[in-house]
Amino acid sequence: MNQRFSLIVAGDPGQRTGGYLYDAHIVSALRAQGWVIEVIGLDGAFPDADAAANQALAGALAAQPDGATVVIDGLAMGALPEVVNRHVDRLAITALVHHPLGDELGLDADDQQRLHQSELRALAAVPRIIVTSHFTARRLSALADEYSLPLVAAVSVVEPGVEQAPVSPACAPGEPLNLLCVATLTPRKGQDVLIEALAGLKASRWRCDCFGGARDAEFTLRLQYLIEFHGLERQATLHGECDSDTLEAAYHNAHALVLPSWYEGYGMVVTEALAHGLPVITTTGGALRDTLPAGAGLSVEPGDVEALQSAIERFCDDADLRASLRQGAIEARQTLKDWPAAAEAFAHALAATPAPLVSGSEFPASWLALREPVDHDSRSQRLVTLANDWLSACPTPHRLVDLGCGRGSNVHYLAPRLAGPQTWTLIDHDATLLGDARARVMTLRDANGQTIAADTETASFARLDTPVLNGAHLITASALLDLVSKSWIDQLVAHCTAHRQGVLMALSVTGDWWFTDRHQRPIADDDDQWVLDLFRAHQQRDKGLGGALGGRAHATLAAAFKVVNYRVEEADTPWQLSAGNPVHQPLMASLIEGWASAANEHAPHATGRIADWAAQRRQAVASGELGIWVGHRDLLALPQEAQPQGEA
Repeated sequence: MNQRFSLIVAGDPGQRTGGYLYDAHIVSALRAQGWVIEVIGLDGAFPDADAAANQALAGALAAQPDGATVVIDGLAMGALPEVVNRHVDRLAITALVHHPLGDELGLDADDQQRLHQSELRALAAVPRIIVTSHFTARRLSALADEYSLPLVAAVSVVEPGVEQAPVSPACAPGEPLNLLCVATLTPRKGQDVLIEALAGLKASRWRCDCFGGARDAEFTLRLQYLIEFHGLERQATLHGECDSDTLEAAYHNAHALVLPSWYEGYGMVVTEALAHGLPVITTTGGALRDTLPAGAGLSVEPGDVEALQSAIERFCDDADLRASLRQGAIEARQTLKDWPAAAEAFAHALAATPAPLVSGSEFPASWLALREPVDHDSRSQRLVTLANDWLSACPTPHRLVDLGCGRGSNVHYLAPRLAGPQTWTLIDHDATLLGDARARVMTLRDANGQTIAADTETASFARLDTPVLNGAHLITASALLDLVSKSWIDQLVAHCTAHRQGVLMALSVTGDWWFTDRHQRPIADDDDQWVLDLFRAHQQRDKGLGGALGGRAHATLAAAFKVVNYRVEEADTPWQLSAGNPVHQPLMASLIEGWASAANEHAPHATGRIADWAAQRRQAVASGELGIWVGHRDLLALPQEAQPQGEA
């Protein structure tokens, strides 16, 4: 891998907050390992990006040469998905997320939703995401599910490292306890909760030093007022932002770190305190529940003044507890990773190859999750009803096999719409996807409200002689046919004829797609037609099942079943992704990426023209000018001469 990238951050890269310090340490460690890194600070307001911020990010990305590796800090990109979208096909962009923007304290419901959706749209466009904690990885996944904006990127967790430091001395008998709080002065950090807790302490031999820049002037004034109101001027001091030497001295003189945050994406100061052998008194907000090891400190719920006061009181009054927690901190210190190790993990994450959306017969789970809601909205209910009517005459339990099941989307759609009892066998060559499918179908019920039985089989479906197929009443598949060959279709028809089995094939691509205007009218464009022709040619490559038929597969299968006197029912089931619909935009962006990837594979000499086309179309989709129509058809083929009997 080329050991060079640009890091783009919001504002001054030299800011001494957790996220900026993380960025600075990673950059420093990678440079020491031979990397060439340009750090770019953007003008303008973030995360509510103003015109200056928009222009700054657009200019920074435009200045990058084609193919350059670029890392964009989440604070700089979350509110500007349209700017990011314009460059994702030209640049290798990785998003660096410390915590979701909409999780900041003090946002109302509308602003929180707006920032979450904006950030998810930006993240959906990039091929790689680096997060700084497992909590943030889980949080992004939960948000993607909540807003139905699945992420297709590879997500890597690169936790912060820590600088080696000497163990701070223990509190000597009779010595006042020195509490240290290191956090910017903002409501999310909860220093007002800390001051209220300190005001109620019965213990008197303590002092608390707070270091951190005054990012919120009004909040800072409130903190100073609270200190004066409670008469704590001699025991609690707001020192403001300081340099590294001053902070190191503060750690050396402290006996515990207190971090009263409502929410942290990781909480780097916790590991910095542990590196000094300091116990930590903190909250369970955000990632802090994961960051503080058991036995190295005390945790309370965020915002609970009484609980925090009680924890500090116990620490001050109980020498045995202090000794135990200090020993726990020293033991945790031995497990901490340094910044060079974190930088190596960061470099590995940058080198991770994102899974393409159009890639033979391999489909990442994230892509399958992204398309599932639109698939379900597009399918033909009429054909499902006809299939259910036919199954009602079959022996019970109804035995169904799903070919190429992926993560189980087809079964999720069909099982609740078909009468039972049902016994399913899910077949896929991808064991990981099968595991997902197995977990997802365990709670499904049939149309009568009864649980279904389901089993999985890891196997290629290149050949249809697996015994489990012989006893099936109905063979199903979704979005599969474009991968198969004429010989595979002949094999399927012969098998179904021999066993008098029905077939329900959903969402087979027709090979047609086009862009639409705001009124869902087709847009005629020569470049679109050129890329479509390349895509159709790419579809007909061998995907492991012989020369693929692509968009011709549906018609070929219908004709083959009619020859053997099957009843064939068909339905048009296109995706109609509307212009300006934020729910559809991630899927549309992924489609453009997939089409461009297929076109590049088929015409590598035209990568520049393809990249220009993709960038223009992504921008038009992101700005709400264009939607996309993608042709699909569903097919139900049933034997007419007799109802199936099935096999034991």
